[in-house]
Order: sequence, then structure tokens, then C-alpha cells
Amino acid sequence: MPDETPEPRRLNCSSRQLALYAAARMLDKGGEDVAVLALVPGTRIFDYIVLASGRSERQTTTLAAEVYHFCKRHQIPHRPVEGAQGWRVVDCFDVVVHAFTEEQRAYYDLDHLWSDAETLDLARELPLLPPVDDDEDTAG
Repeated sequence: MPDETPEPRRLNCSSRQLALYAAARMLDKGGEDVAVLALVPGTRIFDYIVLASGRSERQTTTLAAEVYHFCKRHQIPHRPVEGAQGWRVVDCFDVVVHAFTEEQRAYYDLDHLWSDAETLDLARELPLLPPVDDDEDTAG
């Protein structure tokens, strides 16, 4: 009997929406101090940075893996998860996602590196995101 699992479909979304989806996934996995920074257009090679803290090395790995698998499920171009102890990065080209332990986040202080960036209001913007096929699977 053939496998009846539907093929994943490419999620057509803007860079801003992708950054917000990544933030939502990290919040769903217990990420803390999640922030999305919108960089000044045309000044950098990427448009958005997503930052999140995990309580442990294991959780930072989980946060990055969640974003990686979201991109894979929805055929969003991305690179493999990279990083070192306490810091994981998922490069989605126009959106770069960072998951840190609290210590590494304080040390690198990326939150303040781009002083001209706009910090998105997640409480206002996340409820406006269109739902995606796997939202039922990740809720709760």
C-alpha cells in the first residue's frame, strides 16, 4: 500500500513572517527572551535576526532544531544548524536565527549589536500570523 503521507508544500512567506514563525516555534519550545530584530533595509546581507535563550545547552539545541525542522517541512531554504557550546545558529538566508544559553547570550550581546534595528512587538504580531499546516502539531 503506498504511503499516504502528503508531500510537504513550500510555505510562501515573507522574511518578516519567517522570522515570526521562527520566534513562535522557539516560544513553543520554552525559549526565553525571544526577540526579532528587523534590520535597516539594504544595510546588511540579511533582513531579520531572531534571538532566544535556553535554560541549558540541550534546550538551545532543541530551539534551533525546531526552526530547522520547520524550514525543512515547509521547503524554506536554509543551511544546517551550526554553532558551538551554548550557541546554535540556523541561517535561513534573509533570516538568521540564534539560540543561546543565557551565559553565551550575555557574552556576545547580539541584542545590542544592531542599534539601528527595530525590535518587533511579538505580542502584537504573532497573533496576526497566518496558520500553517503543522500548527496543530506544535500547539500546547
